[in-house]
Amino acid sequence: MSYYVQYTDRARIEYNALSAKTRREFDTAVHDMARNPYAQGAAIRGNKDRRSACLAGVITEYEISSSVLVVTMLKAIGA
Repeated sequence: MSYYVQYTDRARIEYNALSAKTRREFDTAVHDMARNPYAQGAAIRGNKDRRSACLAGVITEYEISSSVLVVTMLKAIGA
């Protein structure tokens, strides 16, 4: 089972600003994260559904909606 990953407008703009190589590596890391998003990164301010993780060198914040199996990427800041 894998979660569907969607991007906010902000995260999509940040994603598009990444180099092609970084985007490919990030896409692979996001695909892996979507299998178990709770296993990645750390909870933000104690909220287990809102997490921060470094995926393929990209600092991310995402929110998990476990009842509908969706991860919403809030930020994707490249190095």
